[in-house]
Amino acid sequence: MADQNLSAGATTALDDMFRSDPLLGSLGASLVSWSSGAATVECEIAEQHTNFIGGAHGGILFSLGDMAMSFASNSHGRIAVAVQLDVTYHRGARAGDCLRAVATERTRSRRFGSYELELRCGDVHVASMHGITYRTDDWHLGEDEWTAEWRTTH
Repeated sequence: MADQNLSAGATTALDDMFRSDPLLGSLGASLVSWSSGAATVECEIAEQHTNFIGGAHGGILFSLGDMAMSFASNSHGRIAVAVQLDVTYHRGARAGDCLRAVATERTRSRRFGSYELELRCGDVHVASMHGITYRTDDWHLGEDEWTAEWRTTH
């Protein structure tokens, strides 16, 4: 579920915060898992997620990837916000398809994080994404929740 190096309290608090994401709930998506610099989000495409030609709307795919990157980039405790997210659509999806968005951190510095994302429907690669996040000086749960060593390395 979460980073094994986080305190149980921080892990639970971050997990609760991530799972209470309003868009996650409104789309009928779920946070499958998250760990340090990684996250997986899943959603069954519903009729309301489709466009006028019956395919999954590109916006739902983008949103699933954006949420996965959000959870992955905030998993270290530091508040991070997206500054760029590029998507390439490879295949379509339809109502009833279960999409899985997986975000993986590629690089992280004090100020920026870089993430690769894959969206799949089973074995079918539906979309690829690359994102950049800006890492603020602010911490989820307050700075005192995190040790000085953690804040220096994360």
